[in-house]
Amino acid sequence: MLQKHDEKEKKLELEQICIIPRQDADQQPFRLRVASSRLLNDLTWIQDDIEKKLLPGMIEVRVHSVGINFRDVLKVRGLYPHTRTFAQPNKDQPYINRDAEPGSDFVGTIVRVCPTVSFQLGDQVVGFSPRGVFHSHIIVHSSLVIRIPHECPLTHEQLSGMTTPCLTAIYSLKYRVHLQSHHTILIHAATGGAGQICIQYCQWIGARILATAGTEDKRRFLREHYGIEYVFNSRDTSFVNDVRSILPNGVDVVINSLSGSLLKESIKLLAYHGHFVEWGKRDVFDKSQLSLFDLRADCSFHIIDLALLGNQQLPICTVMLQEMVDLFTQDKLKAIEPTVIFEPSQVIEAMSWNSAQAMGKAVVRLTSSQQPLHLNIKQLKNLPKDNDIMFPSDVCNDGTILISGGFGGLGLTMSRWMIEKRGVKRIALMSRRTLIELEQPSNPQYDDWLRLKRTVNEYNAHVDVVQADVT
Repeated sequence: MLQKHDEKEKKLELEQICIIPRQDADQQPFRLRVASSRLLNDLTWIQDDIEKKLLPGMIEVRVHSVGINFRDVLKVRGLYPHTRTFAQPNKDQPYINRDAEPGSDFVGTIVRVCPTVSFQLGDQVVGFSPRGVFHSHIIVHSSLVIRIPHECPLTHEQLSGMTTPCLTAIYSLKYRVHLQSHHTILIHAATGGAGQICIQYCQWIGARILATAGTEDKRRFLREHYGIEYVFNSRDTSFVNDVRSILPNGVDVVINSLSGSLLKESIKLLAYHGHFVEWGKRDVFDKSQLSLFDLRADCSFHIIDLALLGNQQLPICTVMLQEMVDLFTQDKLKAIEPTVIFEPSQVIEAMSWNSAQAMGKAVVRLTSSQQPLHLNIKQLKNLPKDNDIMFPSDVCNDGTILISGGFGGLGLTMSRWMIEKRGVKRIALMSRRTLIELEQPSNPQYDDWLRLKRTVNEYNAHVDVVQADVT
C-alpha cells in the first residue's frame, strides 16, 4: 500500500513543473484553471499558450498583479448570474458569462504592440479587461490600459486592485448621477473596494455622505477612517428610520448593493428626482417581483455593469482610466484599506479571503512573484500541437460541436475523444431520449456516459444536452 502511495506521489510530481514567475514567466507562460467542480480548493495553475497574432489596436501585457473583485469569486464558484445563449460560440458570448475566466483588474508591462498603437515596449500600465486576467500574459485592447505616471503614489499591488472600484464609482457618480456638492448620498455596504472609492470621490466633490455596513467593526472603520458621522446597519431595515430621522425628505442618491426587501426599502428613501444606482446583480437577474410602481416615475434608475461597458464602450473607459490615474496623482483618491497581497500559490486563500466579505481589497501577484509556483501540465499533455483541418483552434476553443444521436455509444465515445485528443471545449449532444433516461443504470450507455462526465470534469469542457427528433 505504501509503495502504491509513493508511486502515485511520484506520478503527480511528474505531471507538474515548478517555476519562479518573476524569472521564468516569459519562457513558461501560465494561467489559472477553474475546475468544473466550482470548488475554490480545486483551483490550479497550468501552462498557457500565448496568441501569436496581434489584431489592430491590441497589445500584449506581462501581468504583474491582479485585483480580486467579489464578482470574480462568484464566477469561479459558478454563482454569477447567467444569460448565456445555448450553442452560441464562446467568442460571441458576453465576456461576463465566461465563468472560467475570472479577473479584470491588473497592472503589468507591455511586451508586444501592434503598429497602430502609441504604447512602447516596457511601458508600465494599469488596465481593465473583461476577458479574464489571471494569466501571466494577456492580449488586451490598448483603449483599456493607461500608462502609470512616475508621480503616482500607489504601489503596483495597490493600483492593480483599483480599476473596477474606481471606474464603477466614477461612471456612477460623474457620468450617470452628475454628483454635485449639494447632493446627499446613501452608500450601502460602504467598506468594500468600490464603496471606499465612492466615499473618497464624494468627499472630494463635497457631497454629504450617509453609509451602511454589516458589522459594528465595519461601521467603526467608516467612522474612524473616513470620518463619516452617520453609519447604519445594512443587515436589516433599521437604516430606513435612521435616515428618515436625519433627512425627512430622503436622499438624492442611493448606491445600492443590497437585495430583496432591503432594496425596496432603499428605493423609498429617494428624494424627488433622485438617482438609484444599482451595483448588485441578484435582483436584476433573479426575475424578482418588483412592482413598476416601486420604481417611481420621478426618479432615475441606473444599473452599472462595468464588464459590459468595457466590452462595448471603449472610449469612455479610456477617459475614466485617465481620470482615475489623475485623481491618484493629485492625491484626491487613495488606496483601498486594507490591501492584502497574496502570492500566486496562495490564490485559493485570496479567493476565500474575498468571499468572506472582509473589508478592503485582495490582490494576487503573478509575474512579479519570486515565490515558487507549481504548474499542472496534465491538462495539456494529450493535446496535439496542431489539429487537422476538422479541428481548427477557433472551433476547439470557441465553437460548439453538435452530435446527432449523441446518446449512443459512438456519440459518447466520440465526444470523449474530441475532448481528450483534440481539445474541444463545448459539445452539444442531440437525442430523442431525455437526460433522465440516459442516467438510468439500466441504460446500455450508462457507463459510457459516466466516463464522458469524468472527462468533461478533468478537461474543463462543457456538454449541453438537447432533446430533439431530426427525422
